[in-house]
Amino acid sequence: MVNEDLKLETKCYDANEYGYLYGLNKKIPDEEFEKVKPYFRKFKRMDFVEGNVQVTGRPEGWRCLEKDVSKVEEILNITNTLEKRQNKVKEAFADPIKKSNLIDQSYEWLKMLFENTGTRPKQDISRLAVHSTKIYDPRDSYKNGINSGEGELFIYTPHGMWYIINNSGEFADKSLNNVNTPQGGAVGHRLMYDDLIDRLIRIYTEENLYTGEKLF
Repeated sequence: MVNEDLKLETKCYDANEYGYLYGLNKKIPDEEFEKVKPYFRKFKRMDFVEGNVQVTGRPEGWRCLEKDVSKVEEILNITNTLEKRQNKVKEAFADPIKKSNLIDQSYEWLKMLFENTGTRPKQDISRLAVHSTKIYDPRDSYKNGINSGEGELFIYTPHGMWYIINNSGEFADKSLNNVNTPQGGAVGHRLMYDDLIDRLIRIYTEENLYTGEKLF
C-alpha cells in the first residue's frame, strides 16, 4: 500500500564508522516490517566504537545504512524518498537565485528553532570541540571572523546540536554569552538531534566543515 506520509529519516550521525543511520518516521505493522527487517539492525550503544561518544542523535533502535535506504523504500512503496528530497536541494542549488532563497529560508528556520525552542546551558567551546562529531562553518564565517568577534558554527555533539554565534567583538554585549571562548565568548543554543534540523543545517552551511585554528 502506498503511504506518502511514511518515510525514512536520519536518526543519528556516527563520526567513526556508520555515518548517517536511518529509521522509519512512524511504526508500521509487524508483517510489513518483517519484509524490510533484513536491511535493518537493532543498534545498541555498545555497537558503536567508544560507545556513543562519537554519535550525535538517537543510535538505539532499528536503523539501516544509507546504502540500504532505497531498497527499504521500494519494498514499502515509500514515495517521499530520500533521493527525491536530496534532488530537490540539488536542483535548487543549480539555480543561483533558488539557492540563495533556500539558504536564506533555512537560516530563518534555524534561527527561529534554536532561539525559540533551544536551551542555553553554560559550556566551553573547547569542550564542545573535543567531543564534537562534526563542526560546520557556513562560508568560513567563524574561521575568518574568530578574532574580530564574528562568525557562527554548528557543532554536533553526543548531547545535541549547538548553534554558536561568536560574540566577542569590542562592542559586543558579553553578558549574553553562555559559551566560553579564548576570544571573549559566544552565544550558544542547543537542540536535541532532529532530522529536520540536520537537513536545514546541511543546506544552510552547504556542509562546509570548520578548518580554522584549533578550538581546543
